[in-house]
Amino acid sequence: MKFPLIAAAALMAASVSAQAAHINYSLESVAGATVIGFDSFDGLVNTTGSIDLGNGVVFSGDLDAELSPPVRDLGDNGAWTFGLNGFAASGTSGTMTFTFDALKAGASAFVSHLGGESLLIEALGSSGNVLENATVTFAASSMYSYDEGLYVGFLRNTMDIKSLRITGVGAVADNVTAAVPEPETYALTMVGLSVLLGARKLRRKQA
Repeated sequence: MKFPLIAAAALMAASVSAQAAHINYSLESVAGATVIGFDSFDGLVNTTGSIDLGNGVVFSGDLDAELSPPVRDLGDNGAWTFGLNGFAASGTSGTMTFTFDALKAGASAFVSHLGGESLLIEALGSSGNVLENATVTFAASSMYSYDEGLYVGFLRNTMDIKSLRITGVGAVADNVTAAVPEPETYALTMVGLSVLLGARKLRRKQA
């Protein structure tokens, strides 16, 4: 009886560890997730410092970064328009950072970029250290498409993500999401407790 419980815990641990990686889907459906869509921003806003987006998220970008620009031509990747209900667009140096008021286990965003370029996505810790990174590219269905993109982000088995940073020429992002741990993390805790309780019962029987 003791071995199956330990084996189950090991399998669950391997499953959760495997999730600590780059993801290509949104975390918006995770319970307790915070989603920033820039809906309250209207028109061009040049960012020379940080901007409080509300809900515990602060945006900072390069000198020419903008919030809710009316439209952006992304070359072969089409255009982003008001159809996305507002978004952040990077300027010449192409860096956007979204910092959360508390550490998170996951962070994601809906992104696109100027055709022919790529984006560097990074999860940062409390001291600004890079926890994980990934380079992604996106190709629209045609150069005449509108509001196409992909979800990118990270999901880790511990709450240590302080910021999500996106870097790339002509980068745009919407629906930035910060999430609490996935249910599997709590499942692992429960399995661990089951192992301890099972071991105690076994000791009592042997005593």
